[in-house]
Amino acid sequence: MGCLLAIGWHFAPAPLVAQTFQGRVLEDGSNQPVATALVRLVDGEGTQHAVTIADSAGMYRVDAPAPGAYRLEAARLGYENFETPLLEASTRGAYPVDLLLIPAPLGLPGLAVGTQRMSNAQADREIRRIIGLSVGSLRFRPIRFNEIQRHIDAGRNLTDLMRWTNTVSLIVTETRDGPCFALRAGACLPVFLNGLRLNRDFMSGVPLEMVHSIVVITPGDASVAYPSGALLLFTEAWLQ
Repeated sequence: MGCLLAIGWHFAPAPLVAQTFQGRVLEDGSNQPVATALVRLVDGEGTQHAVTIADSAGMYRVDAPAPGAYRLEAARLGYENFETPLLEASTRGAYPVDLLLIPAPLGLPGLAVGTQRMSNAQADREIRRIIGLSVGSLRFRPIRFNEIQRHIDAGRNLTDLMRWTNTVSLIVTETRDGPCFALRAGACLPVFLNGLRLNRDFMSGVPLEMVHSIVVITPGDASVAYPSGALLLFTEAWLQ
């Protein structure tokens, strides 16, 4: 994994209420922003505590739940996966950390790389373990990797995908706070990426090429974890 970073290790006296890691995701060498990179905050045991998506300028921000030692991980198609060493956050405030991603060549079309991709059956077993329900018992079947790729090829983001997919039937609207995915006249479903809830203003920037499966849980699916329903996105790395 790449492990290049630039740290300005000062905490700001601004009235922040948490230990906040923030900075830019940049391409190593060119210092160009890496937009829509997925940034995760994990502890020393690898437990994820926060997730965010870098904006068009490469800016990200994640809040730690409590003082402690944390690691930042970043991923984006076309770059080596990245992780920092453990970083100690003991005082409330902002900890600036820029993440430098090393470009990695993509596989050429026609290479036999598909055999290494997680199968739908493997993904379903992991999703069942995570949500406590068989995907076959849900009202809507999962949106699979191949269908997600077709929408990417058509230049669509998550909002467009959920509006035009034939797999699920959701009402998709744009609001001042971001896209809303709802079942008929119901409330907006919360959206989770690898188990962490996304702010609605991040949803259009979700890097779909990294998403393997999308699962819609409705109130009628009797989910203990998501009794009011949810839209769940899983990357392949998270399911493995």
